[in-house]
Amino acid sequence: MSAPTGASRPTSRGPFRGIAYVLGVTAFGAGIPTPLYAVYEQRDHFSSAVLAGIFAAYSIGVLATMFLLAPLSDVIGRKPVLHLGMVLTAASGVVFVFASGVLTLALARVVSGLAVGATTSTATASMTGLEPNGDQHHVARVSVAANFGAVATGIFVSGLLVEYGPDPTQLVYAVLIAASVAGIAVVSRTPETVPSALRRVRVRFERPRIPASIRLPFWVAAGALAGCYSIYGFFASLAPSFLRNDLGLSNTAASATIVAVLFAAAATIQIGLGQVRDRNALLDGLPLLVLAIAGVVASVLTGSWPLLVASAAVLGIGVGYAYMGSVTLIDRTSPPALRGEILSAFFVVGYLALAVPTIGIGLAADRIGLGTAAVVFGSTLALFAAALYFVTRHTPTPPGGEGRPRPAPPGTPERRLEP
Repeated sequence: MSAPTGASRPTSRGPFRGIAYVLGVTAFGAGIPTPLYAVYEQRDHFSSAVLAGIFAAYSIGVLATMFLLAPLSDVIGRKPVLHLGMVLTAASGVVFVFASGVLTLALARVVSGLAVGATTSTATASMTGLEPNGDQHHVARVSVAANFGAVATGIFVSGLLVEYGPDPTQLVYAVLIAASVAGIAVVSRTPETVPSALRRVRVRFERPRIPASIRLPFWVAAGALAGCYSIYGFFASLAPSFLRNDLGLSNTAASATIVAVLFAAAATIQIGLGQVRDRNALLDGLPLLVLAIAGVVASVLTGSWPLLVASAAVLGIGVGYAYMGSVTLIDRTSPPALRGEILSAFFVVGYLALAVPTIGIGLAADRIGLGTAAVVFGSTLALFAAALYFVTRHTPTPPGGEGRPRPAPPGTPERRLEP
């Protein structure tokens, strides 16, 4: 998406970085509960399946606002929606502070999902208009890095405060509320990227359409996203309980660090991705996923947490490549007039993959144990990633979309991306 005609682009990166911070705050809030799930599980005496359901409630909130609220930013402007996203992020922290059982924990997760759904696409659209050079690939890399990096930070900080701070189920949410208040101030000082003269009169909600010519690359990209989000779901929900109960790692800060390694690696690799995108990024990332998942399965079978740490780091790199590859493949192949609809369908697949496999693992864990359920999940996912790799190799990238190339230096002839 290019900057709206008539919107003046800032000459500094300050506003761009400010909205990246706002994007990061909601992801930070989404990561905070991860080290606490094991604490809640012991405090409230619920099963792995219930824990997984609490985690998955997040997807309900994300999908609701992604389709019903985020599109309003084209009508009322980006800033009101971003303000609401920060208010919802703070509200999720307040609900978590007072949560005392399964229903209130699930409600807090739904509110957190509402915040993420309202903020993520709106903030990315705002960053697109605020990037001084109009560098669309830079926007994509920063938004992905901000998301994964903030989730890692939320998990790590939460783990430290839970283990070493007072009042572990409340203090960390005070940090989130303060960060959200700062986010409101940042949004207030940021230029609006949708001038009033260019705002659409109304928003039409239609069933997403996937043109026949791009269905194969769409499902390749959606499959890679589903793999990434299912990994996210397992590590962010059930992995801390596995580390505590099955591997005997009772230090919450240590288990949070292990989980955070995955998300930190996914964020860090964005710095080195450069011009690697779409099929090439997928072809690099999917084999790493297979290798790393095999390492995770081996660590579960042997009870080796050092192997799990190493595997999580490689897994994070694979997720970083696969996620960026899937997003840029969709961007490259989508007709501009249908890009919004196609992206909506794309992320529906992702958030379903975040919720459904996690619930399945939780249900299986209550019957066969979390370790065995993790092995079955990992083995299945590795086979899926391997099959997707071979499909990707035989999927030509059709022409279409804008390709999102990095702007060329002045005087350089424009070059189209080749399939």
